This record gives sequence, C-alpha cells and structure tokens, in this order.
Amino acid sequence: MVKGCMLRMGYSGPLNRANYLKSCFPKLYKFLIHSVLHALSHRKGGYDVMRDYQMCMVTALVLNKE
Repeated sequence: MVKGCMLRMGYSGPLNRANYLKSCFPKLYKFLIHSVLHALSHRKGGYDVMRDYQMCMVTALVLNKE
C-alpha cells in the first residue's frame, strides 16, 4: 500500500530500498515530507533521506488513515 501511494504521489526513485529520497517527490509532497521529518524525526541533521517507517507516516497522512 505504501509503494502504491508513493507512485500516486509521483515518486521517481527506486522503490526497493529502505531509504527514500525527498528530492524524488514533486514540490507539493516535498513540503509535507519535510514537515513530517522535522516534527516526528529524532534526527539532528540530514533531512533529505527518509526511512520506511517515516514513509508509512506520510502515507497515512496522504490517505487519511490511522
């Protein structure tokens, strides 16, 4: 479900990795992903790469699911 949502969002990078690049999304979704990474991430830097569990959070927000 997550990979299908990523394709609908316009992701243009490889889907079979544990890390996804924010730069492979359109501008509309880059801002959403940037906001999720800053608000819900425990990182101190490097906000260009998102992990698979963070992509699950973005997918839940996009599809309006729990």
